Amino acid sequence: MASVAVDPQPSVVTRVVNLPLVSSTYDLVSSAYSSTKDQYPCLKSVCEMAEKGVKTITSVAVTSALPIIQKLEPQIAVANTYACKGLDRIEEKLPILNQSQVITLDWDPCLPSSAHVPTSRLSAG
Repeated sequence: MASVAVDPQPSVVTRVVNLPLVSSTYDLVSSAYSSTKDQYPCLKSVCEMAEKGVKTITSVAVTSALPIIQKLEPQIAVANTYACKGLDRIEEKLPILNQSQVITLDWDPCLPSSAHVPTSRLSAG
């Protein structure tokens, strides 16, 4: 008897991260963060220390939580299934989630906030 491989359902987190609006917004924020760090050396060193701390804390948290996560895997799978169904409904009602956000910023942190006027448009994606 031949066994049939079934593709596991992608996690809801993976699906949300791969939504065009979410991924394009992440790219925009990541780019702004990187360019800000490059422009301001003092800020860069503070950010890098914070990043290192977050990585260390995350590593410890994941290592500590792994036995609990493995024990709760069946319940997590059920919750993921329901979350994916909910995301399907949200995507149907909000088609904007499947469009990329294109924002142009001419940003200088030294200017008052009233001078920052981002322009944005949605592109089919």
